[in-house]
Amino acid sequence: MWGRVVEIMTAVWLAMSPWIFHASSDQLLMAADLGVAFLIALLAGLSYWHPTRNAHLLTLLVAVGLIIWGRFAGTPPPFEHQNHIVVGLFLLMIALIPNEASTPPIAWRERV
Repeated sequence: MWGRVVEIMTAVWLAMSPWIFHASSDQLLMAADLGVAFLIALLAGLSYWHPTRNAHLLTLLVAVGLIIWGRFAGTPPPFEHQNHIVVGLFLLMIALIPNEASTPPIAWRERV
């Protein structure tokens, strides 16, 4: 489940980024970043519960939304929206990692 931990760490980065990039004066951007960060952390956390173990795949939609939002925010995109693009691309890679990526296959576990 290390992929979900990385998603939660990425959500923390996204929540802190308005202060890091000195964009905290833009209340709409700050609220959006906090909301998206909460959604990413929520989806990663839900993946720990067996009935919703595939909730992390919804992070792919959030990641695509971040990329589109960052890309069309201006030409060229301001630095806070460049951060959205990078975070979105990173989440696209991490969200595809299965929950049990670091454990042996089920057939191997059953043989022991």
